[in-house]
Amino acid sequence: MKFGKKIKFISLLFLFLCINSFFIERYVVRFPEYEFYSERIPKEFDGFKIAVVTDLHYGFLNPEFWIQRLVLKTNDLNPDVIVGLGDYVKKRNRDIELLAVWPFLNQFSAKEQVLFVNGNHDHWANHKLSLKLLEESGKSARNKEILIRRKNKEIAFVGLGDFWEDHFEIDSVNLSKADNIFRIILAHNPDSSNTNHNTKVDLFLTGHTHGGQIRIPFFEYSPVLPVTDKLLDKGFKKNRFGEDVFISSGIGWSIIPVRFYCPAEIPIIVLRSKN
Repeated sequence: MKFGKKIKFISLLFLFLCINSFFIERYVVRFPEYEFYSERIPKEFDGFKIAVVTDLHYGFLNPEFWIQRLVLKTNDLNPDVIVGLGDYVKKRNRDIELLAVWPFLNQFSAKEQVLFVNGNHDHWANHKLSLKLLEESGKSARNKEILIRRKNKEIAFVGLGDFWEDHFEIDSVNLSKADNIFRIILAHNPDSSNTNHNTKVDLFLTGHTHGGQIRIPFFEYSPVLPVTDKLLDKGFKKNRFGEDVFISSGIGWSIIPVRFYCPAEIPIIVLRSKN
């Protein structure tokens, strides 16, 4: 290949990578399905679908019309439960973003429940206001256990506070059942899964990492992650207790508005009973 053709090829490749990183992987949101199998899932909940929405980062480059589109698309999938795992806004000390995004969050609709917890960016925007809007939504799972029943069987969703800004222990939540119930913990930061707890947890649903946002092909882990446990980057992983943790790559961005080898997603977790 002649030198001029090499320069042209490199230029076109660079242009493609820029378009992919700035636009395609950031704005073309995927809705992949991930199946989770357990003997502790009642057969009545086989096929139960949970949409995981995290790290919307409403604000600069993530405008209202785009958030509205994601809400409508998620609703159209008709999941049994939608969980919001925080970081709904982008900037610090910005009440206006919190007040603008919550009317859209309140438009999420699922067959059974819509449940929210907050992330660190929500607290950075305004700690008191973010908690106020969360509770006023009527969909708060923070420091609560929500039971969902089918026939005579139940599963439980338990919401935590943000690991950095609103942390409390899993065992401090008032749980209505013992260890015989399939229990899902909702937390923004996957590091919450590594805190000491005696409560039996079957699955953690988390976000926060953006999946690393920029990943290197053929390498198993992302080089930059805002968590203590660098193994908790994206997808299904195990915490230090051997419990299952799912980390969504989420929607938004941090530091620079790009994604590479890590497209935005609203994953659908499908529960599968081994019974």
